This record gives sequence, C-alpha cells and structure tokens, in this order.
Amino acid sequence: MPVFDVRISDSPTQIVLALSGELDFPACSRAVAVTGPLALGGRDLTADLTQVWFMDAGGLGMLMRLRQRVVAGGGAMDLRGARPQVQRVLELTGADGRFGSALTDSADGAVALPHGG
Repeated sequence: MPVFDVRISDSPTQIVLALSGELDFPACSRAVAVTGPLALGGRDLTADLTQVWFMDAGGLGMLMRLRQRVVAGGGAMDLRGARPQVQRVLELTGADGRFGSALTDSADGAVALPHGG
C-alpha cells in the first residue's frame, strides 16, 4: 500500500499541493495538519493528484473543505492529474464541477479557475 505524502510549493500568487498515495480517511488527518496552517491570503491553490492512487469519501470531503477555505479567502482551487479511479469518484459525486474541467491535466503550468459556486 502506498504511503500517503503531501508536498507544498508556495509562491506569492499560488500554492501547489502535491498529494501522493491513498487519499483516504486515515490520510486526511495528515493532509489537514499540513494544509491547516497555510496562510491562503487570496491565493489560488492547485491540488496535484497525479500520484494519488485511491480516494474515498474522507479524501473527497477534505478536498471540498479545503476548497471552501480557499474560496472564502478570495482564491480559487483546481485539481490536476486525477487518475481515472479518482476522477470517477469526483464525477459520481458531482464534485468535478466544483473544481473545473482540467482534472486530467498535470499540475505543470496550472492556472486556477474562477472561484464561483
């Protein structure tokens, strides 16, 4: 089973959150511990899911709460690099529409989408 990991690339205008492994309920506490202290300050956030092999409802809930926080701070959030099994969870729950349509692109050169909704 892949070990869950979170890496952050931080710039004045955007944060890239690179997630890897299984984004499941047990991994969420680590993700929240890493993202909780982030000073968003209206910056956009891209979650790179390229190395996420599995995501359950706990992982989806964590991403949705993070999105709410980013939007409330005046930023936008998008997801990049979702593998088919992760993209399917997003599509089945309707969450894909909350993050934009570029779910299968890589995080390289990511541009955040408008933060309405």
